Formats: sequence, C-alpha cells, structure tokens
Amino acid sequence: MKPELKRVPREELESIANEMARKFNCERVASVVRSFHLIKLEGRWTEYFVVNRVDFDPADLPERADPFLVGRPFCERSARGDLRIHVEGARELARRVDEIKTYVTERAAVLFTYGRDVLPESIVEIRGPKEPRLVAVVYRDDLGEHCVGVGRLRFSEDGRPVVDNVIDRGWYLRRGG
Repeated sequence: MKPELKRVPREELESIANEMARKFNCERVASVVRSFHLIKLEGRWTEYFVVNRVDFDPADLPERADPFLVGRPFCERSARGDLRIHVEGARELARRVDEIKTYVTERAAVLFTYGRDVLPESIVEIRGPKEPRLVAVVYRDDLGEHCVGVGRLRFSEDGRPVVDNVIDRGWYLRRGG
C-alpha cells in the first residue's frame, strides 16, 4: 500500500481527542485536540500531523510530498490500532494544557532524554491529578519551559511519584533517524 496524505475526518478527530483525554486523564486535552487541524499519512500505520492552515488541502501537494514540510508530527496509530503520541504532539499539548505537565530538574530532563526514568527526588511539581496517567515531562530554565518527552506517572510502594519514560526527544537519535 502506497502511503497517502489525507484530511482527518471529524469522527476520527473526535476518536483521537477522546483517546488522548483518557491517556492523560484530562478532559481539556480532548477540547485542545479537537481544535487542531490534522492531516494523516496512511500506510502500514497512520501518522497524524498538525497543520496551521484551516484551508489546507492535501490534494494541493505534489505527489510524494513530505508531510513534515506541511505539519508537525502529533501522533500515530499502529496497524493494531494503538494510538501513540509523538514528542512534538506532547509539546503542542503541554503548551496549551497545564494539567498534563510534570516539572523535573534539568539533570532529570537530560537523563530522561537518554531513556532514563524520573525518580521522586527529581520531580519538582506535578500538575493535575495525582494518579497514574501519561504526563508531559517538562523542565524550566531562564528561556522558558521545555517538553522533553512523555512519561507514565505512577507511585511507588511508599507513595512517592515516579515517571516511567514512554518516549523522549533522544529516542529519535537513538533509533538512528
């Protein structure tokens, strides 16, 4: 099957929005995702991209156009139907939804980009519900906030929070792409 770039129908966008809201345990995520204009690249799996222009039509692109030139990666759906958020997608959501952020130290952010988990002593602040869910791992410095990836918030046996690495900015380099 040759990959094909298409608009995302309203029903599919609604499905993605609801699934993301469940994963992050935050209803605001659904309303933010619904506001995005998405295109998709269908092949063995489906990748979704956020585009800025409302009037964008994938049919206007030349054949074999690179979707990275027209949008930012948001998420992908595997052939089995699993929906996974991209790091850039987490960054887009974290810019708009405070409740999904977990702030960490700069050192923890660096280690996170090497595939490590965030230990309790490196967690500065957890926004939103203190329960197991996906979170955007963020650190702050003089230049602002930086989303370095997505983790799964969980609590150790003694009740201390830990963030397990799901995907991080360094993953793209480690996989060779």
